[in-house]
Amino acid sequence: MPKKPSIELSEVSIRRLRHGTNPQGEPVPLKHRVGGVKGLYLQCNPPKGSEKIGSRQWLYRTTIGNERPFLGVGGYPSVHTKTAKEEARRLKQLVKDGIDPRIEKKEKKAQLQQEQRQQLTFKQAAAKYLIKKQAEYKTAKQVKKVSSQFRDYVYPYIGDMQVKDIERPHLISMLENYYLTVPSTAIRVINHVEKVIQQAIIEGKRKTANPAVWHKNLSLVFPSKEKIAPTQHHPSLPWKELPEFMLALDDYRKPKGQKADGDCTAFIIHSVARVSEARLMKWSDVDLENKVWTIKEAPPKGEDMRKSKRKWYIHLTPPAIKILKEQPSYKTKRGLVFRNADGEAIDGSYFGSNITGFLGFEGDTHGFRSTFHTWTQEHGINPEVASLAMKHTNTDATRAAYARSQLFDDRKKLLTAWSKYVTTGEDIASANVIPIKKRAS
Repeated sequence: MPKKPSIELSEVSIRRLRHGTNPQGEPVPLKHRVGGVKGLYLQCNPPKGSEKIGSRQWLYRTTIGNERPFLGVGGYPSVHTKTAKEEARRLKQLVKDGIDPRIEKKEKKAQLQQEQRQQLTFKQAAAKYLIKKQAEYKTAKQVKKVSSQFRDYVYPYIGDMQVKDIERPHLISMLENYYLTVPSTAIRVINHVEKVIQQAIIEGKRKTANPAVWHKNLSLVFPSKEKIAPTQHHPSLPWKELPEFMLALDDYRKPKGQKADGDCTAFIIHSVARVSEARLMKWSDVDLENKVWTIKEAPPKGEDMRKSKRKWYIHLTPPAIKILKEQPSYKTKRGLVFRNADGEAIDGSYFGSNITGFLGFEGDTHGFRSTFHTWTQEHGINPEVASLAMKHTNTDATRAAYARSQLFDDRKKLLTAWSKYVTTGEDIASANVIPIKKRAS
């Protein structure tokens, strides 16, 4: 005879169910059919310690392949009887559809754990980024500036969003609030945002591509910075912003030796050289042992673009030498120092506002000499020495100074202090370097 269907117990009857005892009279767990859904049980366990009633769990028994497992449905009474029956029916349908509920449960648990591992708001990620920057930046002022940019330009829009959920439309919406007003700042900010998100990607907090890339991505949505705020001929970067620019340029140059335009720009800043001289620099003009770069007289009839009318010696500071050694051409030390992908000289057009604008700063590469000149003026540097550092011999004083061995030793001290400032942000006074004062007449 077929089995009679089990009677569906009322809620009051279910509440009264308790554990059982074995033949020896010892308390043991007992499974009770509750009816309503075939295979649904309430397991009642003996009480422990001071408990009056032992724990109770819903179990659903079904056939999966050659097995007859009990599947957990939740604890009672936290999971109501009605809910337990609905879940049992769902499990029954899964099995009917050929799905093992145990595998589904494991997959859901793994997915939840993965989502929990990826929980990271942008504000939390930015805090980690700023801690890293504290180790890279040499002054607290630089970190404070980036922190204030996040506070004013980023946090109000995406600060509380999960990094994994940030997409291009969110960033476009954010930039639309201020790009047309402060385009340079906006580009600088989005470059920092890109690095924060990239750091989260590396840490496994985000699986999809970085949406904060500016070049050939977000830049295509907005008008170019130059059209919003046209720049003047050879605009110069304020000298107080130069250390921050150098950090951005250093990031742009990674991996080192792979971006000749960025490397040459960094070298130009450290050496205060003209673009035409640096981009055409040859290894035969470099003496690494004595740390001197010799700029020879330009050939007649404009055979190249060097402007030197006489031989000139330039001291190579440690950061400048490091840049030279990072070049692929350093292996052979032959021909051009800085070369494009085709092994030829870098086109002069690369040294406009391409790099500075791309990194979110005003000015162009030619203007860094003006930045240096302003820095020397505001620090009381002997104008003769400063002019010769820029290869200017337009006055009687500088021509006379040139006659005195180009004031090479004084220029060496000056370039060393300058190179240290642009690299570390430490100014002459804090670096314990005495400014070169104008000689008494």
